[in-house]
Amino acid sequence: MTAVFDRYIDHPGAWGASDFKSKDDYAFDFTKRHVDAIGNALSQVKSRGLTIETIDRGDFPLGAIEDDLAAIQDEVRNKRGIVLIRGFPNDRFDPTDLELAYWGFGAHFGTGVSQSVLGDLIGRVTDMSGDEPSERSYRNANELTPHTDCNEMIAMLSVRTAKSGGESKYASALTVHNEILATHPEYLPALYEGFYYHRRGEEPPGADPCTTHKVPVFSCVDGYVSARYVPGYLEAAAPELGIEFPQALITAMAYFNEVASRDDIMLTVLLEPGELSLQNNFTVLHGRTHFEDHDDDARRRLLLRLWIDVKNGRPHDPHVAIYETDSVVKREGARPNFAGDAFNEHGMLQSWPVNRQKEPAEH
Repeated sequence: MTAVFDRYIDHPGAWGASDFKSKDDYAFDFTKRHVDAIGNALSQVKSRGLTIETIDRGDFPLGAIEDDLAAIQDEVRNKRGIVLIRGFPNDRFDPTDLELAYWGFGAHFGTGVSQSVLGDLIGRVTDMSGDEPSERSYRNANELTPHTDCNEMIAMLSVRTAKSGGESKYASALTVHNEILATHPEYLPALYEGFYYHRRGEEPPGADPCTTHKVPVFSCVDGYVSARYVPGYLEAAAPELGIEFPQALITAMAYFNEVASRDDIMLTVLLEPGELSLQNNFTVLHGRTHFEDHDDDARRRLLLRLWIDVKNGRPHDPHVAIYETDSVVKREGARPNFAGDAFNEHGMLQSWPVNRQKEPAEH
């Protein structure tokens, strides 16, 4: 366990929803110059017959806008931790080309990795629960409480919105840390100690179903406070391992959730088609509201997600890794759902002491 950071975090990444009057305050608008640069790079990879699996940054040249991309990356990695890009050219491409363009664009921020046992390098965030009720949360319509994903950066591109609901929610983990320090510092030791994580059947063959180490909710390395928080996976480890979930951590997590969900802290926004959020996974929590979808498959809610590894990224405790590679290894024939004893037929925990009324947040 890393030592508890017991000082106020004075940093641009420690923001609250009340700091933003509108999307304009954290958005970057693409112009024709940006759209043309992406279109030209896409033409080059298509002429070479490249695919998502074979494209890297060098294959997708964006020199004409590299200064803007560097500024966006600096904002996400070192400052506020979140940028909303508006005007990604969805309507310029068919679905296959859109994914190629999105992947190539994302390669300028780091290396995209597998997000589930499907090996999906681009996660299709859409409701698949009609086919399989226990689908992971990025493939159902339930509300998600504040949490983090794996890897340092996350990108989410809106393609279609739901019939109603499905707003994205963001909160600064650094602000949550400041609030807990100011009001209930006695909760921080349990959050810094953390608990084991259930891997929900997505561990590689032969690996343990739970981490063999405790994963801290908060950790601090070289003065950088980071968060790793997937409450459903934390609590599921206890019945799997046959041990009690610590009451001190239950209390601390409940307060963590309460603080993160406050109106003055949590930013709630609907990502419209062509809007792309980039966020720092170590400093920004995310979630979503429940949604009702269209009956027509062609109109159903769809976001495209990237998990991005960043070279020489934020210093962090290696114990935040849930998987050996900090991403999910592809397994032939497997699906991203789990029906272990700790979960019901909908993939939710049988017992949920922190937030019984909501879907356990997960990645």
